[in-house]
Amino acid sequence: ENLTDEELVSLSVGAFDPKGGLAGVIGSGAVSVAGAAGETSHILGERGPKPLVMADGPAGLRLAKSIFRDDKGVHTLGSTIPESMAEYLPGAVRLLAGGAYPKKGAKLQHQYCTAIPVGTTLAQSWDPAFAGLCGSVAAEEMRRFGVHLWLAPAMNIQRNILCGRNFEYYSEDPLLSGLIAAGITLGVQKHPGCGVAVKHYCANNQETNRYNNNSILSERALREIYLRGFGICIRTAKPAAVMTSYNLVNGEHTSQHYGLIHDVLRCEFGFRGVVMTDWVTGGGFLSRGAAYPPPNAGKVAAASGDLFMPGSKKEIRELNRAVKKGIVTRRQLRVNVSRVLSLCRRLATDKGVCAGSDADVD
Repeated sequence: ENLTDEELVSLSVGAFDPKGGLAGVIGSGAVSVAGAAGETSHILGERGPKPLVMADGPAGLRLAKSIFRDDKGVHTLGSTIPESMAEYLPGAVRLLAGGAYPKKGAKLQHQYCTAIPVGTTLAQSWDPAFAGLCGSVAAEEMRRFGVHLWLAPAMNIQRNILCGRNFEYYSEDPLLSGLIAAGITLGVQKHPGCGVAVKHYCANNQETNRYNNNSILSERALREIYLRGFGICIRTAKPAAVMTSYNLVNGEHTSQHYGLIHDVLRCEFGFRGVVMTDWVTGGGFLSRGAAYPPPNAGKVAAASGDLFMPGSKKEIRELNRAVKKGIVTRRQLRVNVSRVLSLCRRLATDKGVCAGSDADVD
């Protein structure tokens, strides 16, 4: 009630370094844990709950292996972009994400995370309880390193054997996908201070043109195949968050699709948590020349999407413009932000081992 429009807008966008450009988008969008994917806004300071720290998945936590500390905090040593991704990104992004290097005499440290079985292997066990054990392993390390939200499990349908991320997903069967995802979610969230963000909602089943492809499908196919697994997981395990996908569904980005987010996810599935975007670049360079414009932060908020990640000045401008034009109301922003702050209070107030302590690294 007492938050200003500026604060509401900032809390609807992930924390970002105003000087960071594109460097914070991939691999190191957080400032509290080296290699974490992102955080929620710090704008409230001591007036509000601590920000959520998010780490990518899904085969265990993805954090920086080599780190160093100085008077400005903890840093990833070298490039923030994983080697496996670098060759697919424009040269400008690789240059901007060149990473940090320590001054002479700085202490170098290493932090290691457990690699749990990939999604397809978990599903081949046909055992949600085993998936829960793997989730528990991830949660123990979340607490150790200071991560609150794990960007996993990934539960898209294995529609085509050529999809480059099929190994992260569970099955071509939505029932099996939903039950295994529910198992790993329950395994993580039984640990205080730990939550998951199930992804990618929805119909995100190819990597070709991943940022701009338009999935055209009937309502029957959408409900019986592509939404079914999400519904099972959400009703069974109540994940803390849901991440929308890059693709469009029948001409509308999933992140700003009111029908998918509000009507289906929230009203039909009974989801009460935070809805966030996948990591969308503020510069929009991945959508240049595409048939459809990139997602707009104002439209995302109007569709009851709570967080635009990882955040940039562009999203702040878009949201301010949307508020002034009435595209998104202050009331809707308050509702969205209330869900973000509620999750911050639930997860970030529980104390795990202090991130980056000697107990966490060698």
